[in-house]
Amino acid sequence: MKQNNTPRFITDLSELTNDFDTFFLDMYGVLWDGSNFYPNVLNMLKYLKDNKKKIYILTNMTALKPSFVSSKEKKGLIQGVHYDDVITSGDVCAAALRQGLFEQLAQKEAYSYYVLGGANPALFEDVSAHETKNIENADILYLSSVQTEAQEDNFDHFLPVLNRALERNLPAVCANPDRFFMRGGKMLPAQGAVGKWYEEHGGHVVYFGKPNSVAFEFALQQTQSDPTRTVMVGDMLETDILGGHSAGLKTVLITQTGITGYLLQQGQTLTDIYQRQHVVPDYVKNKFGENILLERFFLMKGVNQYGI
Repeated sequence: MKQNNTPRFITDLSELTNDFDTFFLDMYGVLWDGSNFYPNVLNMLKYLKDNKKKIYILTNMTALKPSFVSSKEKKGLIQGVHYDDVITSGDVCAAALRQGLFEQLAQKEAYSYYVLGGANPALFEDVSAHETKNIENADILYLSSVQTEAQEDNFDHFLPVLNRALERNLPAVCANPDRFFMRGGKMLPAQGAVGKWYEEHGGHVVYFGKPNSVAFEFALQQTQSDPTRTVMVGDMLETDILGGHSAGLKTVLITQTGITGYLLQQGQTLTDIYQRQHVVPDYVKNKFGENILLERFFLMKGVNQYGI
């Protein structure tokens, strides 16, 4: 665990604006609940933008940037108004695929990959190999979403394929290291949970996205941000906070929404969570958009809850 550090509780992100020029923000659990934006989130984003802060959404979503921008714009999140840019783990993974990741893993030019779950086809647009529906013909296993509308509490239905992939010693690629996500008030397994299971049973997994250093290196390079003037805001210690610290960034843990909010509702304490994850954030805040002074500020300006 990070030693000699007691997180500072903040009520308003404006408390950090003198120290940081760039804000890296997680999506799920900080800004977005899976269906809608949390209350006052768009106002908070607009406030930071109006105060000349650079806002980058750094998410483990596997959707590529054009899809993200389009889908969230329909919900009121406008690029240029509320944020500068978005970097998804799908973008990072797609860049690696263009540079020959699958060829390196397969160790041959002609190969096939098997997609476990429902993957985004755009990820593979620049891949020369063919997708196979038969694990016996695969050279690489791609771990995708394990969830359907049924909201499975486990991924047991994939175990026969996973065990056969292990027997064949197939390398796996996972573009979302998150082990869990929230939907409808339930904490459900995500791609990262499958990746962890595969590793624990002897498999080799290549990850993209937080907390891996390549995700933060990619983000810092793309945004040309100074790490000493950049803060990472997230709801998960094992991805957002650990990854931010590893990249030399200060971090803010959101504690009343997302995964950490769920764990606290189940009776765990922050101290318990810190000890289990072996990392402590620099700052903690209840909710990203929660701020009485900011609400009064926008009320006086006549701006609605969507920041437009």
